[in-house]
Amino acid sequence: MLIYRKAFQDWGSLVLGAFAYTLAFPPYEWTIAAWVALVPLFLFLRTSTPRSAFLAGFVYALLWCVGVGYWVYFTVTDNFALGFPLNLLFIFANYAFFAGLPTGAVTLLSSLVLQRRNPWLCALGIPALWVSGEFLRANPAFGVSWGILGYTQYHHLALIQIADATSVYGVSFLLALGNYVAAELWIWGQIKSQKSKVKSQKSKEDLELRTRNSKLRTPNSEIRIPKSAFVPLPWLALGLFAASLIVTLIYGTIRLRAYALLPDGTPLRVAMVLGNIPPAQRWQPMYYASTLLKYASITSKGMTGASPDLVVWPEFAINFYLDREPLLQLQLGQFAQMVNSALLLGAPRQEESATGIRYYNSAYLFAPNGELLDVYDKMRLVPFAEYRPFQLPGFLTHSDESPSEFTPGTRSTVFSLPKGSLGMMICYEAAFPSFARQLVQEGAQVLVNISNDTWLGGIPAATEQHFAMSVFRAVENRRPLIRIATAGTSSLVDPTGRVTLRSTAEEGVLRGTVFPRQEATVYGRYGEWFSWMCMGVALLCLVNAAYKFPGARKQL
Repeated sequence: MLIYRKAFQDWGSLVLGAFAYTLAFPPYEWTIAAWVALVPLFLFLRTSTPRSAFLAGFVYALLWCVGVGYWVYFTVTDNFALGFPLNLLFIFANYAFFAGLPTGAVTLLSSLVLQRRNPWLCALGIPALWVSGEFLRANPAFGVSWGILGYTQYHHLALIQIADATSVYGVSFLLALGNYVAAELWIWGQIKSQKSKVKSQKSKEDLELRTRNSKLRTPNSEIRIPKSAFVPLPWLALGLFAASLIVTLIYGTIRLRAYALLPDGTPLRVAMVLGNIPPAQRWQPMYYASTLLKYASITSKGMTGASPDLVVWPEFAINFYLDREPLLQLQLGQFAQMVNSALLLGAPRQEESATGIRYYNSAYLFAPNGELLDVYDKMRLVPFAEYRPFQLPGFLTHSDESPSEFTPGTRSTVFSLPKGSLGMMICYEAAFPSFARQLVQEGAQVLVNISNDTWLGGIPAATEQHFAMSVFRAVENRRPLIRIATAGTSSLVDPTGRVTLRSTAEEGVLRGTVFPRQEATVYGRYGEWFSWMCMGVALLCLVNAAYKFPGARKQL
């Protein structure tokens, strides 16, 4: 009976931990929950077998996926040709592959390190392993960076400034370290409480013995003194966490002050235009002209005062193949000339090749004189929605009128304007730190993310999570971010992650100013050095655990 009770408590605590993990993310944004969400998991791993440790991590990941990504069910149901229960099977298969397996591997290895009971090994190895799992999960092979713990803190500007050196994974490391310390303090409290109870019990027994001895008058009877109930705190882990947090906050405060003053450069005036085109009108030839006219009309109405330097329309604002419609393309150029602004917009593109027709999700830039300057083809496509990973069966109908299988672009693109250069990211590409870094290395002074979040169903949880990831791209590279999203969050973000303009409006014009930047960050120069260092530390800890902990090699 006690065994079943213990198992219920252990697995029940994992459910609570996954619930806390969920609450830390948008739309709830109980960011304090991120500092304790992993505590039940780390406590479980201290005494678990490798098999149980893997299963615990696997289940924990599935649970937070259900909580954080519950909106995936509605997205799949609305857009994929899958009925019940195939839609659930598809969703859980994705959760298992993209989150369950990586997290299970991390928890299995973490259990070996925790059971080594070496303070240095645990304090460094546990957060390093967690970051390694997140880093590997977000690489192109898995391609899913949703649910990374560091993104929960995007509101706390002083805390996230370290991202310009470590990327978002530095924040994840600090959170994982804080969770480990909290778990150690919980164990310390439990041991202290148990020893206090033992001391109290022994004192009571000694009092009874003294009373009996007094009555029996046995002068040689001894009174047993219990051992001290003093239990030392986990000072090493506490000290490491406190030092890391203090250094992070001091650095963040200094960086925020450094960017408090506006730079001396010429500002880039921006107008972001949202057209609120019904999804049913996408890819319908009868609506090509009306869509274009609606965007042009909304843009013209918002052109009060001085003309902006850049007008931005979102991803798939134009729902026809612009390269196959020369007349409409000419009209767009004339419109850019009329408003005397560069015009950046999202539209699909077709290309015929020897193997057939290729489809691209693209961004077009027109100069103020109407000339088409350049075209960018999206490189990081959304799994299953824009391509079939590992050549798995498709679940969307594909045709010229409604393509669902796109070809990835072959070159990252920086658009050049007189007042600054624009690094282009379409939709999901803003979820990858390395992609934005590559744009900055190629000369981008401003990051631009055009998105169409209707594929997220317009659910606030999904759109806000998508937005939170893009904020870190500004901090990591110290570049302002222009983000416009249909059915999502449109914003201007400064190089510290501060949101200077934000709107969830479905239609209208948002106007603001950004200042192009040129400085290089540590992350910009050296890339994922911190993540690779975490992987190295994790490997050293595992080697130490395998060769110094009895039986670890057999467990491995």
